Amino acid sequence: MPFLNYRLPFQVDHITARQHGGPTDSGNLAFACFHCNRHKGPNIAGLDPATGQVVRLFHPRTDSWSEHFRLEGATLAGLTSIGRATVQVLAMNEPEFVAVREALMMEGVYPQPPRSA
Repeated sequence: MPFLNYRLPFQVDHITARQHGGPTDSGNLAFACFHCNRHKGPNIAGLDPATGQVVRLFHPRTDSWSEHFRLEGATLAGLTSIGRATVQVLAMNEPEFVAVREALMMEGVYPQPPRSA
C-alpha cells in the first residue's frame, strides 16, 4: 500500500467535489496524498495532452488502474485519455515523485507485490 511508504498523512478527498454535486459519503471519498489532492483540487476533468480533448479524471471506485496507467521505470504513463489527463492534472511525474518511486523500487517496496490468496 503506497501510504505505508509516504511520510505525510493521506487526506480524505471528494472524488467529485461538493461544488460539483459530489456527496460526502464513502462512495465519493478516497484517500489521496497531499501532492495529488492539492493538484486535483475540485477538478473532475482535464485535457488529454495527446488530443487536447477535455476528459474526465480517473475514478478510483469505478476505473481499473491497470487499464489507464502503466509504470515505465519509475514514471507513470497514461494509457488512455483518462490516464493521460490524470497524470497531467495530478502532476504525478514531477521529478521528486519519480525519484521517490525509483528509491522505493530499489528498496523492493514499490510497487507492492500482489497479495497471495
